[in-house]
Formats: sequence, C-alpha cells, structure tokens
Amino acid sequence: MWLDKLRTMKEKSGFTTKEISSRSGFPEPTLEKLFAGSTKDPKLGTIRQLVHFLGYTLDGLDDGPASSSNRVSELSFTHEENSIIKKYRELDVHGKRAVTSVLDVEYDRVTQAAEQESQGGVSYIDCFDLAVSAGLGEPWSGDSGYKNRLEVPTDKVPEKARFCARVNGRSMEPAYYDGDIVFVQHLDGESVSPGEIGIFVLNGEGYIKRLGHGVLESLNPAYDPIPIHNYDDLQCQGRVLGKV
Repeated sequence: MWLDKLRTMKEKSGFTTKEISSRSGFPEPTLEKLFAGSTKDPKLGTIRQLVHFLGYTLDGLDDGPASSSNRVSELSFTHEENSIIKKYRELDVHGKRAVTSVLDVEYDRVTQAAEQESQGGVSYIDCFDLAVSAGLGEPWSGDSGYKNRLEVPTDKVPEKARFCARVNGRSMEPAYYDGDIVFVQHLDGESVSPGEIGIFVLNGEGYIKRLGHGVLESLNPAYDPIPIHNYDDLQCQGRVLGKV
C-alpha cells in the first residue's frame, strides 16, 4: 500500500518525524497522523511535497513494482551528493545563501567555459589598477586609469566580460580570496539585482559585495553587512562573472 511505501521512504531518509517537521515546515501532529494512518484522505499536494522532501516522486507510491525512476534519492545522487544535501539542510539562512552564491559563481564559470568554442588564441582585457575591497573599503574610481592589460586564453573569458578588478581582503571568501582577479560585466549605469555579486563604489570607496536589501553583504560571516543610507552615494560598476 502507498502508506507502507511512504513509511519506507521516511525510514530510508534517516529523519525522525520531528526532524522532517522542522526542515520541511509540515506541522508535526499532521505528520504523526499521516504516518500512523489516521489521516484517511490526505491531500494530494501534501503527499507530493512530502515525498519530494524525502527525495522521491509520486510514482514511488504506486502499487506496481518499483522502477529505477522511483528511487530518486538512491540512484540519482552519489553518497557524496547526499552528504552535501544533508549538510545544506542543517545550515541557517546565511549559510544557505553563502553556499548558493558560491555554487552560482562556479556553475557560471564552468558552463560559460563549456559553451565557448576554443579559438586557440588569447584575449586582452583591461584590469583596474586600484583594488576593490572584500573588507572595509578601498579608494576607487573608474577614472583612475588601468594598471595593465591581462592576456587570457579566449575560451576562458566570459562572453560579457568587459574589464577586470583585483580583490583585496577576505570578506567574500570562500567564493573570492584576497588577490583574486575577477571578470566584470559593464551594466551601462544599471545595477545588479539583489542577491547578485557586483563591484560597487560607496562614497568613493570600492567594494566587491553581494547586493542585499538596503545593505552590501559579505559571504564571510565574520564581516557585518554595510548599510546603505539615503544620503550615501552608491554606484554599481558592474556584475561579477567569475575570476581569472
């Protein structure tokens, strides 16, 4: 019966009813009644969300023989991937946002490189001579001139990259480390969207930060967000596309 299969899914997940409740948002009494079989006519939406949380699909509750497609959590993910997922679920909001930011950066780096055809040559891209701070701020101006022109293999340069900037400080670790050089997309006076990492000039000081709501955020939890006030002069110099 579907209830027996649901109980098996729960058992294989290794989570208690209380843990499932705290991580999925389902009320614990609702889950207790469901797993006990006291709920005779559960809503389809509730069952769907629950089995997806446990790593399966609704097909896994069919009375027919279980197929490989029903066992998503066991066959689609390696042991290491399952371990990463379990650790991710233990993180707080800040931790999940930090992991997501790093994942987005690395995903963009890999996919952009894979999509570009190798031209067997090099590209030259300007790099600002003044660093952008991953810490407490660096005096910075787009009119300061360029220190040099970097020579980079063409297939390693993101399509939309227009210039580079050097990182100074540790507030954007683990995505960007002190001394890294990042590719930047020029946005023609526009700004990045909340949640994206950009190059900002706040009251004359340059930063590499993630744009939050009313703040510039760091990925390193040791650094507090920088508040943005109505009287501040904030300019976005571009979107960070990855690092050289």
